[in-house]
Amino acid sequence: MTAPILPDMAGAIAELLMADVTFAALIPGGLATAAPEKVTQPYAVHRVSVVPMSGKGVAYRGTFALHGCTTGWVGTTAPDTVAWNIVAAGAAVLSRAANIAWRNVRYTAEVTDGPMPMDPNKTRGDATPVYWALIRGDLRIRVR
Repeated sequence: MTAPILPDMAGAIAELLMADVTFAALIPGGLATAAPEKVTQPYAVHRVSVVPMSGKGVAYRGTFALHGCTTGWVGTTAPDTVAWNIVAAGAAVLSRAANIAWRNVRYTAEVTDGPMPMDPNKTRGDATPVYWALIRGDLRIRVR
């Protein structure tokens, strides 16, 4: 018998986050595993890494990171607060994720760090900073 195949867990996290109306409304620029080429609206970036816990290929542990990003004010809300609100909403969703069934896995998420505001990213130039905040956490995954 061969071990079951672990699907891309970034898809599981994205599906869970985007199913939440509050979170999705905060990121009109979308959620992806990389920043959009042209930043015009608040967006989020997420990453997931996974390692096996046993040689049997059924139990895994993982980590995730979620970055909330914006380039400026949204209405009367300051950029730092926009970024904070994105990851705080994501933390609320992920903190409730217990024994979630997705494809051929069940997983539980735990936020371990954040929300944490970060210094603006000015690699695009001083006139166009990206304000961002992040959360990080752990995953426990069981493949069926």
